[in-house]
Amino acid sequence: MKQTFKLIKIFDIPIEINYSWFAILGLIIFTLAKGYFPATNPELTEGYYWLMAVIAALLLFACLLAHELSHSLVAIKNKLPIHGITLFIFGGVAHLAEEPATPLVEFKMAIAGPIMSLLLALLFFLLSELSFIFGFPHYWLTLANYLLMLNLAVAVFNLIPGFPLDGGRILRAAIWWFSGDLKKATGIASAFGKGFAFFLIAIGLFNLFTGSIISGIWFIFIGLFLEEAAETSYRQAMMKNILSGIKIGNIMTTNLITVPADLPLNKLLDEYFFRFRFTTFPVVENDQLLGLTSFHAIKEIPREKWPELSVKEIMLPISEDFTASKELDVSQAMLKMANNGLGRLLVIDNNRLIGLVSQRDVMRLFELKTELGG
Repeated sequence: MKQTFKLIKIFDIPIEINYSWFAILGLIIFTLAKGYFPATNPELTEGYYWLMAVIAALLLFACLLAHELSHSLVAIKNKLPIHGITLFIFGGVAHLAEEPATPLVEFKMAIAGPIMSLLLALLFFLLSELSFIFGFPHYWLTLANYLLMLNLAVAVFNLIPGFPLDGGRILRAAIWWFSGDLKKATGIASAFGKGFAFFLIAIGLFNLFTGSIISGIWFIFIGLFLEEAAETSYRQAMMKNILSGIKIGNIMTTNLITVPADLPLNKLLDEYFFRFRFTTFPVVENDQLLGLTSFHAIKEIPREKWPELSVKEIMLPISEDFTASKELDVSQAMLKMANNGLGRLLVIDNNRLIGLVSQRDVMRLFELKTELGG
C-alpha cells in the first residue's frame, strides 16, 4: 500500500504528501495553539490561537515546498530528471532519476534549498518590520516572527553535514571532489548523518527525563526520522551506483501467469490467489494486456458479489504507473515501483506483455552484487 498521495503538480513536478504528515501537522498545531501563541498573545481568545496555529502550520508547509522545489529546479536545469517530491512537515525528498554526474552539480543542488529558506526568512523579517512600522495587530507580528525563525531553523538544520540533509550532500560533494570516489563520499556523509541523528535522540531523552516533554518528543522524533533517512538514502545511493546501466529486460521474469478478463472473482481467488499466492496478476483478453488485478481489490468487495463480478470489472486498467519498457534502467524501475504501491512492473513491448519485474527481483540482484563486491 502506498504511503503517500498525490497533491498537485508544480512546474510539471508531481507533489506527494506522506500520510505521517497529518500526525505531525496535528502535533505542530497543538503545540502552537496551546503553547507559543497563548504565551505571545495572551489577550486573544482560544479560537484565535487555533486559527493562527493552522495558518502558521500551512505556511510552514508552503515554505518547505519552496525549499524542495528549489532543489528540483536546479536539478532540472542540470538535466537531471525529477520524478516527484514527497513532503513531510519538517522536510521533503526530491526523487532524482539518477545521481548527479559531478560534485559541482551535487553542490549546486544541495545549496539551493538552504538559500531558499534564508530568502524566505528575509521575506518574513521584512513583513515583521512592516507590521511593526505600520502598527498592524500584534498577532501578525507574532506570526511573521515565528515563520522567520522557522525558516532560519530549516536553513541551519539542513546545513548540518549529515547525509541526506543538504549539508550532508555538500559534504559528500566535497569528499567526492577530493577523493573521486562517490561510494566512499556517500558512506562518510551517511555516517555523519547517523551520528547526528543519535545525538538528537540523546537530547530528546535528556529533555524527557528533565521534564521538557514536548521538546523531548520532537528531538526523538526528528532523530529517528533522520537516522532512518540516512540509512535509506545510503542504501538507495548504493543501489543506483551498483545497478546503474542494468535494464529490467535483463532481470525480468518471462514465465508469467496471466488471468482471463472474464473470470469470476470467486474462481480468481481459488484458482490463482490461493493456488499461486501472488498478490497481483496481469489481466489479458485475446492475448492483449488489459490491466492488473490485486488481492487488495477483492477484499474491498462484499463476498456475496464475488460470483457475479468478473476480473475485468475490478482490475486496474493498463497504466504507465505499473508498466515499463524492457529498456528502463533498474534504478528508475525501483522508484517507479515504490511510487505505484504495487511493488512490481509489467514489462511491455508494443502493448504486448513480455515480462514482469518486482522489487524482490531487484533487491535480490543488489544483494548478490553486494556480496561479490559490486
